[in-house]
Amino acid sequence: MTDEVRLPRKLSEEPEAPKPLRESHRKVIEQLERWANSPGLQPPRTRDEKAI
Repeated sequence: MTDEVRLPRKLSEEPEAPKPLRESHRKVIEQLERWANSPGLQPPRTRDEKAI
């Protein structure tokens, strides 16, 4: 076992994502984010758990 543990980088240390080169790429990224955040894909919650 090693004595040193490498932690993942913080988001603030991550390089910025390149800007989409084409307008269609930007639209796909927006649609993907909207789809991934849709209520149907969110993990189930218990009844007493509050929505964020």
